[in-house]
Amino acid sequence: MSRECVQMQRQADPKHQNYVPKRHARDNYWFKLGVEDENTSKIQAVHAGFDTRVYKNLKDAAQLSQAEFSSVTAIPTSTLKRRVRLNERFNVSESDVIYRLAMLVKLSTQLFGGDLDKAGQWMKKEVYGLGHKRPIDMVSTSIDFQMVQDLIGRIEHGIFS
Repeated sequence: MSRECVQMQRQADPKHQNYVPKRHARDNYWFKLGVEDENTSKIQAVHAGFDTRVYKNLKDAAQLSQAEFSSVTAIPTSTLKRRVRLNERFNVSESDVIYRLAMLVKLSTQLFGGDLDKAGQWMKKEVYGLGHKRPIDMVSTSIDFQMVQDLIGRIEHGIFS
């Protein structure tokens, strides 16, 4: 049975509604960030709201200050400070934009062969294919982020226009 058939069967079968694949690889990107664990998928984590360790891990991975993180995610600095101080979960909207930033870091790092420094430099400079916008400034909305994903896909496939 193909993987697609198994997935469709799980979706149709109510006992598989809460199916979460087991993650055994501790080197999984989402696991390292604190998004996923053995019992929580990315989707569930976004809907439950990210824990503050996701913010801390991503801020470090993206090499951003708290002010820069606030600027690119449109989450006020005061909210970031409060969430960390009180160890509060981020809400769904905040978790969604944090997820897009994490995805940008992941895709950019893959684009540069695993070189996080080169990926970080690329994310923070104006890119012709994005209308001279910085990729990192395009995570606060889904439509902007889709443009970044499309550009990365074109670059990976050798289409530079």
